[in-house]
Amino acid sequence: MKNVYLDNLLLINVHKCPCIIKQFQTIIQHYDFMRDNMRIGIVGGGLGGLLTAALLSKNHDVVIFEKLPFVGGRFTNIEYKGFQLTTGALHMIPHGNDGYLARLLRECGCNVKIINSNPDGLFRVNGKDYAYKDLFNLVGLKDKLKALKMAANLKIGNVDKSMSFGEFLESVDLALKVGNAFTGWALSLTAYETPMEEIIEIAKNYHKFGGPGIPIGGCKGVIDELVRAIKNNNGIIKVECEVKSIEIEDDKAYVIGEELNEEFDVVVSNLSPKLTEKISNVKIIKGKEPRPSKGIKICVATKEGLIKHNGVLFTPECERINGLNQVTNVDKSLAPEGYHLVMTHQTQLTNNVKKEIDLGLEDIERLFNGKDYEILHIQSYRDEWPVNHASNGTDLDNIVNDKLYLVGDGAKGKGGIEVEGIAMGVMKVVEYINSLNKTKK
Repeated sequence: MKNVYLDNLLLINVHKCPCIIKQFQTIIQHYDFMRDNMRIGIVGGGLGGLLTAALLSKNHDVVIFEKLPFVGGRFTNIEYKGFQLTTGALHMIPHGNDGYLARLLRECGCNVKIINSNPDGLFRVNGKDYAYKDLFNLVGLKDKLKALKMAANLKIGNVDKSMSFGEFLESVDLALKVGNAFTGWALSLTAYETPMEEIIEIAKNYHKFGGPGIPIGGCKGVIDELVRAIKNNNGIIKVECEVKSIEIEDDKAYVIGEELNEEFDVVVSNLSPKLTEKISNVKIIKGKEPRPSKGIKICVATKEGLIKHNGVLFTPECERINGLNQVTNVDKSLAPEGYHLVMTHQTQLTNNVKKEIDLGLEDIERLFNGKDYEILHIQSYRDEWPVNHASNGTDLDNIVNDKLYLVGDGAKGKGGIEVEGIAMGVMKVVEYINSLNKTKK
């Protein structure tokens, strides 16, 4: 903690003996250099900011600034008609209880129960649901051999990293449709927009950690535990507190608002890279511009349910919808008694949002095929509230300099799907700050 005694002594004696100012400043600077903890400001209380705070607040003094009246950003719940809808995410963690996010949550001391999906996902083709391995039997012998070779090359990384995933798959029509369903669901990109280099890393992570899982309590179950961990570590969370400026100097960093001017050793921004650059005095985007990804989520209420499993149903033959889940197969508290919550996701392919939504609704009508359902909520993610502030392959480095860092979906780790990519970026920042703190002792 800061040496309050020395500060007070300095203030008391300034008017009595100005000559001691320099002496006490030297003592305080020496103390700051020797202390183990740093004062860290975190701008933005989304998943990335909260996860960073929960980890760093174990050894440092942390303050979070969030302009909204709630924390969690696009990864928390909103209650509607008894259903636990979300501000963005799909109540799913891409690598379940074994991936980067789950591991960091445990490191934070968060008690989050994550139920791994079984199966990971199925693919609906010609009205029937197939496991991935069974898709190879749906094509002719020539295409089957091509597809098997693709799968083998992808697993060992024997591919041209400069091409897109779409180019890699395009020789087999069903493979391209399946690829579009996967990248649309997981990344809000078409296969042609997805760099092969990202797919290789995604495949490595899948073989290492496995498929998705559902956190009990949904997204808010994760956020509530992170908030608890931060407060237990004496971290401070300030909501409805908009930051207007981040100023980085040689030895300090400053977070400034209308009624706010606080000094920190370092600042971590959970804002988008573009907004961080706009409000700071540091050039952040030096090369390729981050390209946001756009998507549409439709939440559906149904008594009968649409699928029986707790994984993803990929829909490669839909006009727009890439996939869906039914999280109430795991956590019934996410819907009123007697109901299921189905959440669909689709990449936004054109700027005509109404048309994109209408095509998604037509897909839902065909998928339910006569079953009763009710559209609860339709959310479009674009502009200042996108799916990702940087689509996979356009993420920025987390380390801007020794005083300023980026976390969130604009600075994901390579091959990181959504929140797993955020967790990878947080790991990098936390490790760097902790190592920086050790080297200065």
